[in-house]
Amino acid sequence: MHRDPKAHWREPKTALMYARTATQIGLWESERIMVRRYFALTDDLLEVGCGGGRAGLGMLKLGYTGLQLTDFSEAMVSITRGVLADINPTWAGLVAQQDATALTYSDASFDGVIYAFNGLMCLPDRDARLAALRSIHRVLRPRGILIFTAPDREKGKNAAHWKNQSLPVDGIPGNRWHETETSPVFMHSSTEQETYAELELCGFTTLTSPLSTEVAMDSKAARDFAGETRFYVVRKV
Repeated sequence: MHRDPKAHWREPKTALMYARTATQIGLWESERIMVRRYFALTDDLLEVGCGGGRAGLGMLKLGYTGLQLTDFSEAMVSITRGVLADINPTWAGLVAQQDATALTYSDASFDGVIYAFNGLMCLPDRDARLAALRSIHRVLRPRGILIFTAPDREKGKNAAHWKNQSLPVDGIPGNRWHETETSPVFMHSSTEQETYAELELCGFTTLTSPLSTEVAMDSKAARDFAGETRFYVVRKV
């Protein structure tokens, strides 16, 4: 039976679940460290795949003044506007509906892009990931920075699970559907070398790629929600 990888993100119940993480979990400590390390408070920044506004709200609270939030899902955009407006009514205007694989912003519009909590790896296949990376590359300024995360199937806490998995029917290692509170969600788990290769194809060079546990000890709520993931900090060539 065919499953639509986008369906989960269009559901109002999913949007509500992610909105709760914005207020109950917020920006992870590892995320806070990474964004503060690579982005100035006055940079022009774009978040793609903003979900319920968790990372974006956290960055706005840190004082980032040039941030715009986007998601392809109308449900996510609507609920994120509400989450932000509860804190500051003017922040609702920072949210727009955009598809990460086909951003409509002008070339070289942003100093940096954030694709938080494995969003890139929720895209349905490699072609979609490459399309998103090329779209992000286009809207970044020269030497602009992209920060994203991806679950690692070779190292860290998830390695044991993937080591014991047989090759799936589609022949692509790392593809997996798993259950959530609302509906099944698609996720691709990669290796560093696979992700490096995709980034290089799209015109990025990797600056660093630590596991989240190597950056900071995130709160128990964040660990329970997100587990361990790998940060990629990359620069537009």
